[in-house]
Amino acid sequence: MNNIITVGGISYLPEAKAILVMKPSSDLYTEPDSVISVGKYKNIVPWGDDNAWPQTVILNAQKSEVVSSNLEFNVLAGYGQGIKPMRRIIEGTKVIGYDEIFSGEVYDWCEDNDLSGYFLEQLTDLKTFYNCFPEIIVSNDGQKITSLRSKEATFSRWGSIEASAGRITKHYYSAKWGDSPKEADIAFTDVLDRFNSLDSLEEYIAKKKRRFVVPINFPTPGRSYYQWATWHSIFFSGWFDYALMIPAFKKALLKNGLGVKYIIYVSPKYFYTIFKNEGIDPTDKEATEARIALEHQNFQSFLTNAENAGKGIVAIKEMIASGSGAITEKHLEIEEVNTKKSGGELNEDSSEASSMISYAMGVDQEMPGKNSGSMSGTDKRERFMIRQSLMKPIRDRLLRPLTLVKRFNKWDDDIVFMIPDIEFTTLDKDKSGKKETIKE
Repeated sequence: MNNIITVGGISYLPEAKAILVMKPSSDLYTEPDSVISVGKYKNIVPWGDDNAWPQTVILNAQKSEVVSSNLEFNVLAGYGQGIKPMRRIIEGTKVIGYDEIFSGEVYDWCEDNDLSGYFLEQLTDLKTFYNCFPEIIVSNDGQKITSLRSKEATFSRWGSIEASAGRITKHYYSAKWGDSPKEADIAFTDVLDRFNSLDSLEEYIAKKKRRFVVPINFPTPGRSYYQWATWHSIFFSGWFDYALMIPAFKKALLKNGLGVKYIIYVSPKYFYTIFKNEGIDPTDKEATEARIALEHQNFQSFLTNAENAGKGIVAIKEMIASGSGAITEKHLEIEEVNTKKSGGELNEDSSEASSMISYAMGVDQEMPGKNSGSMSGTDKRERFMIRQSLMKPIRDRLLRPLTLVKRFNKWDDDIVFMIPDIEFTTLDKDKSGKKETIKE
């Protein structure tokens, strides 16, 4: 058994010169079914089974250049020209344009609150987690909202829904979630009603409260507390782990000068079937690992048997019913490697994993700033513009706290906050190759 080399979930069978790849599978993260308490702070809703799901996502993203780059691209595409305070130009009953505000109370307020930095922080959290936590601070006399801050999503937790209010009313903030925080490590803030934010704010102010969190998220089905970012599916489908395994294993191959003749792809269902047929408890780690190791030896024996020499592809498949008919799911597949492509083992698999991750994250690898290909500049420009237009629901959610600020501070009705896009054009129309578009 000791001659089998395993790195990052991929095994090498030296006698058969074969790579064995088993794509991992995981259970989906679901809504919390319990709460935690720390000192006087009761009914804190954990984010993830270990109350550290945001930290897990960040650590995973740091391991993958594809995930990190895609997250950055999505944030930059959503940012556009940043939030701008604008004033409508009205003729009669129609809006005919907008003027950007460069002076006065509203401009000074935006500068004092570093609105560009605030927006970047909120956009990053919303694109990463589908949850963000803006905080507003009211003046001591309760007459003006003086500050708008971004509370880090990673350190934010909700209190459970308060039955009498029918909503979340408490926000808890700590840098030590998942690390047994003490009461002194936690800051508490009241939460405004999402549907009656202005009335809710005035009620809290009447009670001498001055700091509040505005609940903002991108809604997903079945989630009452922490929304489910759809791209997190890469952590449960197996593509993320698979993408990390490949470079680690290729490094081991090169370091040890090992050759490859076969690649064996194994679905977890292959071993689940073996465990079931042989009466092995799948929760018994020692028994399952021993059986998997034995199967590795069986693969090696099969491929080194003279009777099997030169066999191209061996596969075990299952037909599964679907809404559109029957589909084929491969439980086992053995492919012979083209030895003329020395060092190219798993290259196609790596490319496929990157493509699946990018697809899940909504990033077209042919768009500006991503991988170059054979597409024309016009195609890339159009795709980028489409991507920016799809950011509107995200931007609308992020602009909501500013609408509340405007109403409470009693700024002029014709003042609006907007996020102008960068629209690429052709050089014959503009020497810079880009222009700014204003859309409300």
